[in-house]
This record gives sequence, C-alpha cells and structure tokens, in this order.
Amino acid sequence: MNPIAVTAQPRYLGGSGIANKIRRAGLLPGVIYGHNTEPRMIACDPRPLTKALNSSYGPNQLLKLTVTGEDKELLVLCRDPQIHPVTRKLQHVDFFSITPTQKVQLRVPIRLKGRSVGEKLGGRLMFVRRFVTVECTAETLPDAITVEMAPFLRGDIVGVEDLPFPEGVRPVYRKAFKIFEIKAPRVEKVEEVEAAPAKKK
Repeated sequence: MNPIAVTAQPRYLGGSGIANKIRRAGLLPGVIYGHNTEPRMIACDPRPLTKALNSSYGPNQLLKLTVTGEDKELLVLCRDPQIHPVTRKLQHVDFFSITPTQKVQLRVPIRLKGRSVGEKLGGRLMFVRRFVTVECTAETLPDAITVEMAPFLRGDIVGVEDLPFPEGVRPVYRKAFKIFEIKAPRVEKVEEVEAAPAKKK
C-alpha cells in the first residue's frame, strides 16, 4: 500500500468554538498520538483524508503525516473519523502514529468473489459477518480478506477460522463465529391426498 501524504499545522487552542473556526477556514481539526510522538492538536487539509477514506482500504489507509515546522514524517492511521450526519463532511479525526513493523489490530472487510456451485444449484447465500478484526503490521495490512466462492456447495458453512488470511495477518476473536452459509433450498412437504371414493349411483 502506498501511504497518502497529509500536511498539517499545529494548533494550540481547543474547544468547540475554535474547532468551528478551523472548519470555516477550510481545515479539519484533529489530534496526533501514538508511537514516538507527543499527543498534540493539529489542523489539516481534509481533502487527502477524504481521498483516503474513499480508497479500497477505507479507514485503514496508511497516511504519511508532516506537521509544519517539524522535520519528522509520521506514519499514521486515521482513527475515529467524525462525519457530519447531514453534509457527510469530516468534522474531526485522530491520527495514530505507528512504525512499519508495529502490530496493530484493525477491522477489515470480508470480500466474497464469484458465485459458488451451491448457489448455481439453487442454494441461497447467507452472508452473516462482513468484517473481521485482524492483527497485522503496516507492511502486511490487507484491504480485505477475499474468499473465492466457486468451490462451495449447498450446506457448506464457513467460519472465521476457515478464512484465507494472508501471511503476516492473524484473526483476533474470542469465540469462533460463522461468516457465511450456502443454505440448501427449502423442500416443501407434499402431502398425499387420498382420492375420495366415488359415490354409487
């Protein structure tokens, strides 16, 4: 994954009034915290973040953050992006600083590719869980866990432990759960009705 570059400037005052002034100026208020950096407030251009959130990685898109006046470039993840319910514009964001080899836990989508044999034979796909939490590094972070559907038959049930996790990616869960199932079509019970005896003339 190629990180998206974001430039920010430091800010020294907090509060909702200051945050609103920053937004009116076309910037996005946020904070930085995490590895090898002091927690602090910033303001940045929201356009690269909007691009990041709309990428195939979504909120897991890696960012290279540069703060004006600082020489150090930070590798960060976007955490807790707050979006206005009406305008759908970004309102606030946290930047979590990490190293390329640091293990992090992220929620990753599950992508089903193709159509199974079971579906072609009349089975019905029941997609139960569409996301899974994984532990990985920035170097092994997948945009999704992709499942090739072609081999599955009617009646097959796939759990989180059956997913094809890439090398360096480990699922995190306390209890195994179902991801999807190819349900066999319902067979309606046909009751045989005995013909009534013919009336004698």
